[in-house]
Amino acid sequence: MSEIFELLNKLDSELYYYIDKFGIYIYFILFLIVFSKTGFVILTFLPGDSLVFASGTIAAVGELNIVILFLLFFIATSLADSNNFFIGRNFAKIPTEKIKFIPLSTIDRAREFLDEYGKIAITFSRFIPLMRTMTPFIAAYTGHPYYHFVRYNIIGAFIWTTVWLGTGFALGNIPWVEKNLFVTLMLITVIMFIPGIFGFISHFRKKHTTIAENTEV
Repeated sequence: MSEIFELLNKLDSELYYYIDKFGIYIYFILFLIVFSKTGFVILTFLPGDSLVFASGTIAAVGELNIVILFLLFFIATSLADSNNFFIGRNFAKIPTEKIKFIPLSTIDRAREFLDEYGKIAITFSRFIPLMRTMTPFIAAYTGHPYYHFVRYNIIGAFIWTTVWLGTGFALGNIPWVEKNLFVTLMLITVIMFIPGIFGFISHFRKKHTTIAENTEV
């Protein structure tokens, strides 16, 4: 069990090592991790953006096949969100306060995000930590039609895979990136939280503006 947790924690930063260790089976492992991250509501701790980026950098030097990676990640993330959606649908009959494994505040934020941005939320939520996992779940939980969800989910999966895998592939031939993959992944992790920070600031300002207006009235 400890070896599994070590693999999950270090796979993105030590991908070269695991390619040598598992050979062609690394593709199956990458698929499984990317699928599980958003396919199951409670596995948000798994690597996602950083793993896809790292795979792209290694594909750039010929250790992995970029075409296989693109198809693998695109299919994995598309199926994962659909799986997450159907989990949400199964939980739809359970009162929100009885869903103990997800904080109510997280559910409320995801619901507000989906209500405010609609199809944009479905398409781009995967770029925002927590929202990428909660948006499919809440979409189903609140009765959002699957045919509408899956259309924008596939568009989002295509954009997300293209951005992170393509960026990694484009930068993979830069010696500094190749030699300092761990540092690069730390920078990527910081970048991942920027949309969430701006979203929080925007929401905070809007909330206080509304309160101020109501107070004046």
